[in-house]
Amino acid sequence: MQAKLDTLNRAFTIECAACDERRLEDLARALDQRLAGFSGDTDAMRRLVLVSLSLLDEAQATSAALARARTEIERLTDMVVEAKLEATAAADIGDRGRVQALRATHGLT
Repeated sequence: MQAKLDTLNRAFTIECAACDERRLEDLARALDQRLAGFSGDTDAMRRLVLVSLSLLDEAQATSAALARARTEIERLTDMVVEAKLEATAAADIGDRGRVQALRATHGLT
């Protein structure tokens, strides 16, 4: 499959998987906005476009991975808090509320 990308008023054709065509087109539009002030010979411009697309793709993938990691950290933190609350409740803490139970678990009471 080939993606046809327009960047800096030039057409570039890049071999890619069918599932990557739309992503490359989106990256090319973002790249076009960033490269608006550059000029140069065709071969150098092609290399610049390919490297830039690669870097933009890597940055977006890293950003997505960080977002997934933050979500997982929040989920695991919630699990730890729930486990501590359950452990404290199992220890028969009496009439204390959940906040007090959590504080007791951390030795803050």
